[in-house]
Amino acid sequence: MREADRERFGRLLDWSQGHGAKLHENVEIYWDNVTRFSLRIKPSLKSSLEQLEPGFTAVTCPVSTTLSYLNALIDGPIMCDFTSNKPTVSSPPAFPPRFMDSLPPHVIGRFFLIKEYLKGENSFWWPYIATLPQPEQVNSWTLPAFWPEDDIQFLEGTNAHVAIGEIQANIKREYKQARKVLKEENFPNWKEYSQMLYKWAFSIFTSRSFRPSLILSQSVKDYVSTLLPSAREIDDFSILQPLFDIANHSMTATYTWDTTSDPNCCQLICQDSYRPGDQVFNNYGFKTNSELLLAYGFILPETDTLHNDYVHVRKRQQPEGENASKSDDQPKDFLISLRSMNDASSLAGKIRLTHTGLGSRFASLPAFAHFEPALVDDLASVISSQVPEVKDALEQWQNEKPTSEDRELPELIQDLVDRVKGALAGKLQYDYERLKQAEMEMAGENDELPPPCNSNQQLAIEYRMQCEKVLISALESLMEGEEIQDDGDGESDSSTSHH
Repeated sequence: MREADRERFGRLLDWSQGHGAKLHENVEIYWDNVTRFSLRIKPSLKSSLEQLEPGFTAVTCPVSTTLSYLNALIDGPIMCDFTSNKPTVSSPPAFPPRFMDSLPPHVIGRFFLIKEYLKGENSFWWPYIATLPQPEQVNSWTLPAFWPEDDIQFLEGTNAHVAIGEIQANIKREYKQARKVLKEENFPNWKEYSQMLYKWAFSIFTSRSFRPSLILSQSVKDYVSTLLPSAREIDDFSILQPLFDIANHSMTATYTWDTTSDPNCCQLICQDSYRPGDQVFNNYGFKTNSELLLAYGFILPETDTLHNDYVHVRKRQQPEGENASKSDDQPKDFLISLRSMNDASSLAGKIRLTHTGLGSRFASLPAFAHFEPALVDDLASVISSQVPEVKDALEQWQNEKPTSEDRELPELIQDLVDRVKGALAGKLQYDYERLKQAEMEMAGENDELPPPCNSNQQLAIEYRMQCEKVLISALESLMEGEEIQDDGDGESDSSTSHH
């Protein structure tokens, strides 16, 4: 680690520990060319142990050092002891009432980060902000949505390219609305709140923040409920946790975010053993490569024991009010997997099965192994609803208990299976052709994609190659030696491609 970086992170550690943070005595902040800044077990343990056993607390982050929308509500840190009675704070907010009332919490949180950045060393959080990728170091923080257009072009035809357009539109709209309010309210230094700084703040929160309901103790949640306006919910924003956010992601890392041992803090408790020199990992959740690419700027390579490659399929638009009673935690899309959804290496797929169930008899047929059961059931429901006798046959068949003697499907059910296969095959073929068409347009007179000129383009090529593999693998699982017919438009009856 360079001396300047050593000094910056040394100040972060001193500041954090001064407010109650802790770093395990055998854990250190380090840097290398691959993982950059992260946490690792010191090469030489400060004990006679050969490794750290599961259950050790790697890092502790107190609420007092966190940064989020909550701090904008009181224009400062949350300096409270949550082991005592419920605290009260009467400080005015960081921005004018109109700004606080008219904008979403996640937008306000980003502007608060900008506000503190503009304060420089006068900010309470400066020791933390100084260790973040700095706004002027654009290449160090830009997520795919903010790549140069020449780099984004390499994602054309993929789920990620669709999502990038949506993100860019949202960012433009949010920034325009927020800055307009600051200008009209004649807020001090409003001109300094540039679009570049908003993109930077978006990237910092997107790639480093945590969900409040998961990292706040019940005592803090009770306090937060006294701060939040009536129309706001606790997960309408996210929270930055200094020091805690240095740990990198591993989908196979087992961990606990402990908020009960000390209600003032969130503790990263590692449930794996680590040897000297090992990197200490956090786990950001079972996110697919599409989600990792958009939110963090990396993907996980395919191995024999783990793959993270899925195509996302957007759910049908529901009539207003249809999902009023459903949780916001429900996935807004379906997954199509490179390997079988319940394969041991399909971690993101298996977690979907755990949360949504294994599906009906229909969805669990071998031909649909690469598809999230809810997608198959959704299509079957839509198609069968068009013919009453098929709908009745499907309900009766699903309610029957499967037996080992079942060899052939009832005629109406087999016909429905074929139609669902056709719809899915049409969707896969459409997406595959769209992917290849984008490559042809980029190739021009050449027969293949131009070679990558930088790491962004190399990452995009690796991602699109895996997308192609998913489409081919899922299509092969449907075919099973059969010639599948579809309606020719490449669109299923219930879904459209999403990120």
